Amino acid sequence: MIMGISIHNLIFATILVLISTGFVTYILFSIRFYRGFKNYKPVYSYKKRTVSIVMACRNEAPNLGKLLTSLINQSYPKEMYEIIIADDDSTDGTSSIIESFADKGVKITHLKVKGRDEVVSPKKNALEKAINATSGEIILTTDADCIVPITWIESMIAMFTDEVTMVAGYSRTLIQDWDKASILHKYEHFDFAATYMVMSGGYTLGKSWACIGQNLAYRRAAFFEVGGFDSIRHLISGDDVNLMQLMRRRGMKIIFNFDPKSFVYTYPVKSWKQLVNQRSRWASNMKYQLKFNSEFFFILLSMSFMYWGSLIVLFFSWKIALAILILRVIFENVFFGNTRSRFGVTRKMAMFYPIWIVIQTFFLVFTMVLGQFNLFEWYGKRPYQKRGSNVPERV
Repeated sequence: MIMGISIHNLIFATILVLISTGFVTYILFSIRFYRGFKNYKPVYSYKKRTVSIVMACRNEAPNLGKLLTSLINQSYPKEMYEIIIADDDSTDGTSSIIESFADKGVKITHLKVKGRDEVVSPKKNALEKAINATSGEIILTTDADCIVPITWIESMIAMFTDEVTMVAGYSRTLIQDWDKASILHKYEHFDFAATYMVMSGGYTLGKSWACIGQNLAYRRAAFFEVGGFDSIRHLISGDDVNLMQLMRRRGMKIIFNFDPKSFVYTYPVKSWKQLVNQRSRWASNMKYQLKFNSEFFFILLSMSFMYWGSLIVLFFSWKIALAILILRVIFENVFFGNTRSRFGVTRKMAMFYPIWIVIQTFFLVFTMVLGQFNLFEWYGKRPYQKRGSNVPERV
């Protein structure tokens, strides 16, 4: 007992306070996002700029052909863009696929990158070599397992007014038939859309919190101005979101492209294990945001209290836990209902919400824990794990 208050009640009261901070954060930002979306008016530039499309790939022969086909058939003038592929020591038919596109009217540079076991982040190492070989004013990035629309370059470049430094884009999983899709693929698709409904809301307020390298553009000069990956190369991931934070801290303007003509498709994961690994890697960047973007860190932390606390409350009172869940459902449905159409989430897809919230409540907590302890693998490597390298892994 502490001054007449039991430890049990003290813990319960503390949990409720933490949960309340999460709900207050969620509600306040939902209202601000609603106003932001309502007042959002994109500004376009019709100036043609030279573009360098860069990507790092490893053993992506089955996917690379489809991506390159979509890239060489862009609506943008072919003489205005180039494609640079950093082949991260692939052991499949990647080289032959790239070579088969050599005479298709677009300049394609194939860089064969070695020494992946000697660096902490093979992808950053490969991307850096690709960027060093570019000549375009704008760097446009995607992944080898993506498919871009023929209007991709045109739409992304149109967002670069003279004061814009970086443009973040949207990527969604490719599902041919929603009715026949598995629960895994429906969850992945809906969850990423829901995440970006929130993240893109921040952009309407002038806040750049997150982005994804599958669809990202930035000025080449800005990359070198912030020192490239020098200050983040010791982190195994984050070649996109952490680079964005470096630019944001320099006062560079970062915006989001809501134009569906810029939306990229990526192939869905093949298993729950792969999805857990992916989301754990994404979650691992949360702890670095305390340094890069403290506001975003505390927003994520308060939201975490809402998710984690909701589960813990079950051990104290199922009625209060149910009330918390109902309150969350109400606010999420109001918010999603006002924003889902921007990301191609149809009414039929929105009906997956009850299944999503059950899975997501547990899945998010699980992957956030794994991410904070760096329990994931990326590009064949794990944080803290050295493979014949003398490079210190300071993750």
